[in-house]
Amino acid sequence: MNPKLIKTLLIAAAVGFLILWILEAIRTSIGDSYWLLMMSISFLLWYQYYRLRLINREKAQNTATPKKKPVPPKRKKKR
Repeated sequence: MNPKLIKTLLIAAAVGFLILWILEAIRTSIGDSYWLLMMSISFLLWYQYYRLRLINREKAQNTATPKKKPVPPKRKKKR
């Protein structure tokens, strides 16, 4: 799956659960809707973990392939 899509879905789920928690906390009590807040926080933490894992993977790939210096073209000798 595309990493951008996964990151978007994780952040959307976190925001969605946060909105549901706010609406449910107004309707009932905070104790009854506590699980929605925990779901929102868990999706935020999962998003952060996934984002940092992608950054570390990109750094590892960049250091694994050393860049070669460009070789300048040879000049012809004048006679």
